[in-house]
Amino acid sequence: MKTKLLLFAFSLFTLLAPVKPMVLMAIFTIILDMAFGIWRTVKKNGWASIRSRRLSNTISKSLLYTGAIVFIFMLEKFILADLLAYFISVDLLMTKAFTAFCVFTELKSINENYHSVTGVNVWEKFMQFVKRGKEQVDQLK
Repeated sequence: MKTKLLLFAFSLFTLLAPVKPMVLMAIFTIILDMAFGIWRTVKKNGWASIRSRRLSNTISKSLLYTGAIVFIFMLEKFILADLLAYFISVDLLMTKAFTAFCVFTELKSINENYHSVTGVNVWEKFMQFVKRGKEQVDQLK
């Protein structure tokens, strides 16, 4: 029985190996968002305002994102792979797109927390940087 259970576990890990980096990226941004949220709460209201209920949302969000990424991966890999292969040559496009959506959502939350504490909007600064870079490239042409 123990051998069969180990074989099942290794088979499952092998099956999910292609999606592992995407899951880890989503979890990393969730943890980073949690750290920035704690930082914002402590700066605005002090240590006494931290509640375990708000911290437990991180666990549920991690499980939700992980489950959704794995579900979309399985759906794409075993059902939609042949259909999508006729139109798109990118492997696991739906899974990557959903992971990018999750990461973008967390990065937006991180930016909001950072802006709340420091008054600096990182997204606006980045867009100004890109605009200046584009202007300099245009001047070189």
